[in-house]
Amino acid sequence: MKTTNLIRHVNETRCLRLLRRASPLSRADIARELGLTRATAGNVIAVLLQADLAMELTEQQEAAKVGRPGIRVALNPKGAFFIGIDVSSTWLTGVLVDFGGTLLKKIVVPNSKNFRDAGPVAQTIADLARRLVVGAGVDTKRVRGVGISVPGIVDRNGVVVSAKLLEWEDVDIGQLVATSLGAPWPIRVCNDAVALSAAIGALDTHDTEDLLVMLLSEGVGAAIIRNGRVAEGVSGFAGEIGHMVLSAKPEDAKSQTLGLLGGYGPFLSLLSDEQSIAEGLANLAAMPNPGRALEITLDTWAAVISVGLLNLIHILNPARIVLGGPLAVLFPRVQSKVEAVLGANLLHGLTLPPIEVAGSEADTVARGAAGTVRDGIFLLPELDQIGNGVPAGRPSQSAEIAAAYDGR
Repeated sequence: MKTTNLIRHVNETRCLRLLRRASPLSRADIARELGLTRATAGNVIAVLLQADLAMELTEQQEAAKVGRPGIRVALNPKGAFFIGIDVSSTWLTGVLVDFGGTLLKKIVVPNSKNFRDAGPVAQTIADLARRLVVGAGVDTKRVRGVGISVPGIVDRNGVVVSAKLLEWEDVDIGQLVATSLGAPWPIRVCNDAVALSAAIGALDTHDTEDLLVMLLSEGVGAAIIRNGRVAEGVSGFAGEIGHMVLSAKPEDAKSQTLGLLGGYGPFLSLLSDEQSIAEGLANLAAMPNPGRALEITLDTWAAVISVGLLNLIHILNPARIVLGGPLAVLFPRVQSKVEAVLGANLLHGLTLPPIEVAGSEADTVARGAAGTVRDGIFLLPELDQIGNGVPAGRPSQSAEIAAAYDGR
């Protein structure tokens, strides 16, 4: 971008972030909060209005003020829509949310028994995306992208390098979906723990605390959050705690892992075939008098989670730990046991960080996948990426705003 256009783009993004945090606001409020002249703020808002990302609201000023009703500006919930698809080996959960993050429609379908073949899965994802939009009666031109969450290692370009539960390696699922979809919607593929982080609002914040977000599902995943951003590591693979080996024997590296031992596999024999796994786990969590089989399974699971968390606290020293995913509903049953183990074994000088459960609903990760696309609109450009374009499979950040600046 040219320098002038870059400054305008930054101001637009700052305005959107401000409206997300405190909306509605008058033009004078926006100018004051952003340190802009009223003329500059007016130009910024005009572009957002034209892009349908903002709208004007006529409302009476506070009772203490006199004069004509003021026109305030707010985010336009119906100005943009986002699709989120959560992929597991058993189910595909799809959601459609508006710019305000409100859930408009949800569809859950079984994943193909041939889930190891990414081609049919991509076709199902594309069909699901179309059904969500048509079913909600949304203008396809206002759909700003599709977020796909996958239980595996995803590189910076959205390629699924390894998803053991799906038996995928080096699968460009985003490109496969784009080909099947045939719609000009940007597609972003992310790890399911990153999607969970977006769902609980841990991303793109001003919070400076180190946060560990753990997804307890078919396996165990995590996102390490620092200053509101995911710590990616040199290859973009940081946070893959599911591959943590819980054994001193090298030959156990493929079987005795936190992901395999701490996922919901041990609980499957206790679930009814007539319910989804998420529903079955929620029912187990609500049982007033769990049987002996469930108690034994919970004790074993608590021991695994305790060892995993102990290692992670020693390595990462997080300020807070947030758990999510369908299996997280069972954590309150074992929380006291886990915290007792941690408290007794933490390195001297370390304090046990608070552990909380959030986002255990069945559609949380899918909503987070949609949220990763939505959040892209609020991201400020990074200086080392200016002029490099947008990587394939990643949504542009307010591309329509940049186009407006260039007169296109």
